[in-house]
Amino acid sequence: MGVILVVDDEQSSREILTTFLEGAGYEVVPASDGQEALDLLQKHEVRAIITDLRMPNVNGLRLIRSLRENGDTIPIVAVSGINRDQLMLAEDYGANVVLPKPVDRDELIKIMEQVLSDSRDDWSGVWIHPEFGNVGDY
Repeated sequence: MGVILVVDDEQSSREILTTFLEGAGYEVVPASDGQEALDLLQKHEVRAIITDLRMPNVNGLRLIRSLRENGDTIPIVAVSGINRDQLMLAEDYGANVVLPKPVDRDELIKIMEQVLSDSRDDWSGVWIHPEFGNVGDY
């Protein structure tokens, strides 16, 4: 199925996402901030990233921007409990999916199945949570 990198500075959030994903059969590698995520990407064959936006050191927006500026096309799901503007900015920076917290387990699994089942190396579909009034295909 592939490794999913879960990036969140809040341990409880990492654990919830990890439980959701491992329960669906995915292997998860956790990271507590964007810098740790960048380091782990060098050590693991990661197929997708789920990242919070608000974190110390390297936040989620900087992580997304750094990956996209370096040409990395890995699917990125941005999640955040902060405001809509930050999630829309994550989309502008290159996140493929944006979701508000709390994340719904079934919705997350459905999105990850779609992201990881796509045969393209470059997953460029964009999906925005219906709460934001702009839903794309995923």
